[in-house]
Amino acid sequence: MQVAIARSSYLTADQLRVTLGQYVEAHVGRQVWRGRTLKLARGSLKRAEEHFGAGRPLTAIRRGDVEAWIVKPSTTLAASTVNVTFRHFRSLMRSAMADGIMVVDPTMRIRMPAKAADELVLPPRERVQALIDAAAPDFRAAIVLGAHVGLRAGEAQGLFVSDVDFLRRTIKVRRQLDGRSKFMHLCEPKTAASTRSIPVPSTTLEILAAHVEQFGAGRDGVLLHRDGEYLSDNQMNWQWRRAQMAIGLMAGALRFHWLRHAFASSPISAGCSVKAVANAMGHQNPSVTLEVYASLWPGDEERIRAAISSSWASEDRARSTLPVG
Repeated sequence: MQVAIARSSYLTADQLRVTLGQYVEAHVGRQVWRGRTLKLARGSLKRAEEHFGAGRPLTAIRRGDVEAWIVKPSTTLAASTVNVTFRHFRSLMRSAMADGIMVVDPTMRIRMPAKAADELVLPPRERVQALIDAAAPDFRAAIVLGAHVGLRAGEAQGLFVSDVDFLRRTIKVRRQLDGRSKFMHLCEPKTAASTRSIPVPSTTLEILAAHVEQFGAGRDGVLLHRDGEYLSDNQMNWQWRRAQMAIGLMAGALRFHWLRHAFASSPISAGCSVKAVANAMGHQNPSVTLEVYASLWPGDEERIRAAISSSWASEDRARSTLPVG
């Protein structure tokens, strides 16, 4: 016992009795997670409780148990879902170690299933415009907010008319709509960085102004609505699928999220910095932006070619102006 105390590995009887279920409640209750993130974390930890048992002591969970658990869902769930589940469970275990309830981290050095790289799909501008033209009149503004402003679906659904500053030509993202159930409600954006102000051109503001003039504001002042009520996720998806079918595409061929890719390509092609694009997209840090859109920035090879070409062209012009003889 004295050796364990000296090594800071001694646990009292009460600490040894703390169960997974008890600590999950304590851990989740003190987090500052936002709406959908909280639901995602609860879902991940619920899978852990179902596998290990909510009544199992934390100290009884071994590294081999965690490895076996990760292998099991890998056969039925997407690699990204398994990775998210594991990250939340690892955070729980490390929190327990910081609280002195555990001595060994059972999630240490566990290899995760390989995650396939997501293909970056950029809808052509002509196709996006065709979707806008073919969409139902009260849904066109949603596509504009995705492609011209870079809003996520929930952010577009939760946008207030008052968030559109027609004088300063900006749109403020302050909230999103959780529209997945009959108990739809407004909540905070995905992350703290998602709260942002986005500069928009006058042409985009004209489209939004025409939408407000024709359909007015909905419940609580939302810009997008269906008969005055919040636009639910199901209604949003149905209208998006209808627009695709109207231009001859298979329903579901395009994801609404891909409109954000189309938006990001514009400031990148115009030479805006990574930080500026990250701020407009609402990414937590520029590294996320680079990870997704690195291929869109001009490579160093082209810059080298352009620099050399410009340099030699300047020298040739200077040489041609020198007097002969």
